[in-house]
Amino acid sequence: MSRKPLQIRLGSRWTFFTYSRTDVRLLGTVQDGMQIGAFAQLEDGSYAQINGDVVRVLNSSRVKQALGRDFETYFPSPSGPRSSQPAAVPTVIIKKRRVIQLPAAEAAGKE
Repeated sequence: MSRKPLQIRLGSRWTFFTYSRTDVRLLGTVQDGMQIGAFAQLEDGSYAQINGDVVRVLNSSRVKQALGRDFETYFPSPSGPRSSQPAAVPTVIIKKRRVIQLPAAEAAGKE
């Protein structure tokens, strides 16, 4: 029985299928027949489909076939060189709350 190739779409649509996790690298969505879920790269470099807390490891050759020749461009080897620069730090701006000033005529009437 021949299997259809996986359909992989990179992007942020993985949020429909799972929550943000620290143990995997979430990359997009993957569809295998009628099964669809978040596409992730595990810590050991293998690939998986995630639905909620359920992790199903995918066949690496099927993933490579789905992505085509540009596989290494999309996903460099996890053992490859890492950037020595830290991740960009977000700038957080805290604004003061506004205080509503009553007009002088209303303020005098309430006192």
